[in-house]
Amino acid sequence: MLDPMRKYAQSWGIKLIFGLIIIVFVFWGVGSFQGDKATLLATVDDQPILIKDYEKAFQENLRLVKSKNPNVTDKDLQDGGFRWQVFGNMVTTLLLENQAQKLGITVTPEELRAEIAKIPAFQNESKQFDTKRYETLLKANDLSPGEFESDFRQQLLQEKVVSFVGLPATVAESEARSIFDFMREQAVITYLPFAAADFAKDVTISDEQIKTYYDGRKDEFATPAQVRIDFVEFTPRAMSKPAEITEAEIEADFKANAKKYERPEQVHVRHILMMLPPDAPKDVVDAAEARMKAMAEQVRKGADFATLIPKDATNPDGILGEDWAWLPKGSLPKEFGPFEEKAFALKKDEVSEPVRTTLGLHLIQGGERQAAGQRTLAEVKDDIRAELAEQRAADKLTKALDVVQEKLSSGEPLEAAVAAEQVALKTSEFFAKDNPPADLGLSEQALEAIFALKKGQTADAPLSTQDGFLLVRAAEIKEPGVEPLEAVADVIKTRLTSEEALKRAKAKADEAAKAMETPEGQKKLLAENKAKIATSQPFSRQGFIPGLGMAPVLVQTAFEAREPGWFKTAFGVSGAYVLAGLDKRIPADPTLWDKEKERWMATLTQSKQTELFRAYVQTLQQGAQVEVINEAILGPQPKGMGGEAGK
Repeated sequence: MLDPMRKYAQSWGIKLIFGLIIIVFVFWGVGSFQGDKATLLATVDDQPILIKDYEKAFQENLRLVKSKNPNVTDKDLQDGGFRWQVFGNMVTTLLLENQAQKLGITVTPEELRAEIAKIPAFQNESKQFDTKRYETLLKANDLSPGEFESDFRQQLLQEKVVSFVGLPATVAESEARSIFDFMREQAVITYLPFAAADFAKDVTISDEQIKTYYDGRKDEFATPAQVRIDFVEFTPRAMSKPAEITEAEIEADFKANAKKYERPEQVHVRHILMMLPPDAPKDVVDAAEARMKAMAEQVRKGADFATLIPKDATNPDGILGEDWAWLPKGSLPKEFGPFEEKAFALKKDEVSEPVRTTLGLHLIQGGERQAAGQRTLAEVKDDIRAELAEQRAADKLTKALDVVQEKLSSGEPLEAAVAAEQVALKTSEFFAKDNPPADLGLSEQALEAIFALKKGQTADAPLSTQDGFLLVRAAEIKEPGVEPLEAVADVIKTRLTSEEALKRAKAKADEAAKAMETPEGQKKLLAENKAKIATSQPFSRQGFIPGLGMAPVLVQTAFEAREPGWFKTAFGVSGAYVLAGLDKRIPADPTLWDKEKERWMATLTQSKQTELFRAYVQTLQQGAQVEVINEAILGPQPKGMGGEAGK
């Protein structure tokens, strides 16, 4: 759990994402270009977009998307028009570069160097730009300095155009105050819940219902092509031989690198994290703080901190936790300074108030401390042995790989070719292309090569990974298919039970709403359910109600109500239906205006600048002559990405 905070500051790759523009999609015409159609994807005002440049951009964007969303599938991306989105970005980028040239907007080499030097991931411990670190990180992400600098220059150029186009945007203080009052107003509701879980125990699902559901929705249980591979890792760790490292070598390394083995002061901590976006509305933050303060009070009264950590990491409240971990001083990025500062200020067993960081709100409990000092040789001996063994293996890796590759080329089977190198031949589980084994670090190119193999075929060349190379043979192949009914019956049963329980909850809620249409019926129903009636925490117009989740229709109804009272219909919320009524409306706190005025003015100015820029981009796109030459490369254009045909 502490690892995400340590890694947070390294997400420099986001700089490459062209996130400033919401693309305005049009149907571009298929043109009659007479040049080399085999290499050309499209033309934009007679300027070419080459297929090779498009494929490079597509792979870069695909890698970024999958690194941020590991569970996204190729079908999800295809259905969402990902290939067309990448193409749209390339068209818009080209149009903006042409406009920048017309406007005389440029990025000088000095500006480019200065901006790259500001990226924290490329800086050393002294916050200075580190050329070696720069080159190493780019190489690890399959980028050359030239490619990165070209992409980054494009982003800077686009940012300059955005600033130029947005110059006319202004916001009056009265306008900002009006929006502040509107957005900061809160509402409180009283509600009577009808939870689906309360009806689930009485639901019975028959085998026939399960089969009918399965037969009608087999596409939901489709399985992609899968492969199981035999593989040999040629990485420093896989090829290392720790037993060959002598005690004398370990002791010599320990003495030569004494500073490396100094131990910083560290503290044992437990913590709970409630995930919140940095721009979360104040009412959402206040509700989260109140909940965490209540949890802290439970611990102070004797509750075990560990019992407050959710067992399910995917719980709807977005709460994560960790039961004791050592936190070395200075090990977290500066964004998490408040967390570290509070952790080291706590006494043993003391619980903090909620601490805000860029990830959300943390509740921390302090534990044992360990003073700074020098670790002994006995403590670090195994680490030194492993490190020296890997260093020695790295020096021999390329030569060993060449020898094995020669044997494979001469017809030897994989087992015989690697026997002399004393490396393990392993076999993976079955995996699909969009869900490869995480520990192997397979690149997109490597996956393409693996899924092109036939059963029993060994890849012609070593496949690169994050740590080295793999020699791969396709052991078994499963063609695309459909999960058998017996394998998914329990899943279907759970799904049908939930659906039926929710229907019964709605029916009961509708029945209750009908009963409340008369004063007598309302009085009787509320009296009978007095113990179940609850009052919400204050909420804003954002659509989220603490304790009920996202409920945009209910939120809108609450803010449209002119006076307190019960509403006339039932509302669907997360896993339930509720009868609800307005309890009160809370006007925006006027004392907050002076504190927040500058931020609101800046935010609204930026919003107007964005609107101007979107209109500017749309004008450029509508006036451009865009001709798609090889439309098949982009695939079918999804519904919703539409407009006039290209000119």
